[in-house]
Amino acid sequence: MARPRKHDQQLILDAVARVIARDGILTLDAVANEAGVSKATVLYEHASKRELLAALVRRTIEADNDFNARCSQSFAGAPDAALRGRIEAARQAPPAPGGDPAVLSLIAALMQDAELRAEFRANQAELWEGLLRDAADRRRTRLAWLALEGLKFQQHMDLVPWSLEEVGEALDDIEALVTRAERKDKG
Repeated sequence: MARPRKHDQQLILDAVARVIARDGILTLDAVANEAGVSKATVLYEHASKRELLAALVRRTIEADNDFNARCSQSFAGAPDAALRGRIEAARQAPPAPGGDPAVLSLIAALMQDAELRAEFRANQAELWEGLLRDAADRRRTRLAWLALEGLKFQQHMDLVPWSLEEVGEALDDIEALVTRAERKDKG
């Protein structure tokens, strides 16, 4: 007997993201309906809602890392290339006004699941180690990274209604922390 055809898992994960954004909760039936497949198909690769969320978190982390790496390419060979790439990425992809419901739901899922947080934490630790390896001035790099992540958190959570101009100014200030370290090294 032939094994059933595998369905495109990216389409199923897209459906997971849409369901989370729309409903704020995740049900397998809603994912199946959104993806236009059976519940059994959804469960074929992911045995539970938690596994679906974990796959979406992994995909989100991977996509964010890839985007930031592409943005870092123009700074290759320079001190703080990865951090400057992350700043450039923030310029190119500002969060949606009013916050992104899918991101907010993923943050809520991370807060409720220690294993998902551990995966995210491991990614952050790897990122941080890379930023430090590339740092012209470790203290400035740390401060700039904290400022950048704080700004992004504020935007994702829609805690302060930042205008695009204010975000640009904040990113300029964060970048100045990094480039001052370079100018200091050049003496």
